[in-house]
Amino acid sequence: MAIIFFILILTASIIVAIISKRRAGAQNIKDYLTASRSFGSIFIFFLGIGETYSIGMMTAFPGGIYHSGYPFASWFLSYVLLAYPVGYFLTPRIWQLARNTNAATVPDIFRKVFNSRALEITVAFNIILFMIPWATIQFSGLTLVLSGLNIVSSRWLLMLTAGGIVFLYIAISGIRASAYVSVMKDLLVLFIIGTIVMALLKTDNPATLFQIGTDELHNTGISGRQESFAMSTMFFQAIGLPIFPLSCAYLMTARSARTVMRAQIFMPLYMVIFPFMMLIAFYAKYHHLTLTSPNDAFIETVKTLLPPAMIGIVAGGAALSALVVLSGTCLVIGSLVARNLVPGLPEKHQKTTSQMVIMLYIVVSMILATMVPTLVSHLYNMTYFGVTQLLPCFLLAILSIRARPRVLCAGIILGDAVGCGLYLSGIDTLGINPGLIGLVANTAIVFLAGNCQRPQKVRHHAEQEYIVIKENWTDRSLSTSSGS
Repeated sequence: MAIIFFILILTASIIVAIISKRRAGAQNIKDYLTASRSFGSIFIFFLGIGETYSIGMMTAFPGGIYHSGYPFASWFLSYVLLAYPVGYFLTPRIWQLARNTNAATVPDIFRKVFNSRALEITVAFNIILFMIPWATIQFSGLTLVLSGLNIVSSRWLLMLTAGGIVFLYIAISGIRASAYVSVMKDLLVLFIIGTIVMALLKTDNPATLFQIGTDELHNTGISGRQESFAMSTMFFQAIGLPIFPLSCAYLMTARSARTVMRAQIFMPLYMVIFPFMMLIAFYAKYHHLTLTSPNDAFIETVKTLLPPAMIGIVAGGAALSALVVLSGTCLVIGSLVARNLVPGLPEKHQKTTSQMVIMLYIVVSMILATMVPTLVSHLYNMTYFGVTQLLPCFLLAILSIRARPRVLCAGIILGDAVGCGLYLSGIDTLGINPGLIGLVANTAIVFLAGNCQRPQKVRHHAEQEYIVIKENWTDRSLSTSSGS
């Protein structure tokens, strides 16, 4: 019975992806990657939360609560909540940058704003390097959940099926398929978690379960280094989440800056699900469920509380949680290679090249998921160390401040090296997040050596704003439409 419901959900997702193609515009690379900037606030909202309603929410989050209790919850929930005020002010301006430069990727923006091919390549390689483990983690989590729920026994069969469905989504209509399936997935996840919690409340008092975490915190406490790490990580990841490559890819599909702003206002609503996930983790601990690892807390709770038919629906929701993030990540990687790394590739060939890269990326991710889990885990932990190093470039572009592109490239590389070097070497940073130290080094070199200058606005018109930038190393004039 479980496998039937599981197959029905996956089939329904493919049908939804096919329906999304009916709304597609011209079949060019821009529509494929940005949906011709046609999505309203509802789609932006669901795409925005789709990254967090991923397979990790069903494995890593309850696993972290099971293992570490409230300290883990306070760090995770705080950084995500803090990211939304940052995103409210930052993301509409990033959308405007993309609109003004007619960009479909983040490196597109920086190439046109700073007139630098070197910066474009540096940013593209930076994103690809630190996004490598993202698909691998989805495959690993999906395997963990579905094998734990006894849906699929063969790991390779599962990954090949998942990879095939992801490629099918992408081939059908690109980012549109991800958006439509994301709506289906998020509604399904809310239904699943609600059903689990209703079953849980029939046997247990929530106050009793939450008291477990309170007692643990009282007994163990939090050290100074733990507090330092939590606070610095909250800040670092809160400013990194709005500029995360997957978030930017979804952002570029919006109809307008106001659309992005409206979606950001309602983003905190999706946090309602996490107290329920904490209940599930505490249920597993209170009832002493047998777990192979803390990441099995969600799986074993589902098997204990739900009938076989519902287990199939849970498995379907878990699969979609991984597949949506996989498809978005694949689109990001494919577009970076086709648009930003391959020199002079005509636009009509970019879609085909992107799909070839995506196929290769899926295969490599599946291999990594089975061969080198420890390496992937380290790379996953370092993802924010790398992608957040783009923040100085974003801020300079938003504020219309020019800087030497070579220094911006050096700042990104230095930030990556410092953050990852401190993390891998195990050097004591007094609990401060290594990525934040790398970002400080990055910002310092840009500020000290970047020759940062504001443009001089010399003429205004009702329709256009003409900007002349006077610098001792280059002269350039930019014309941007204030209404676009």
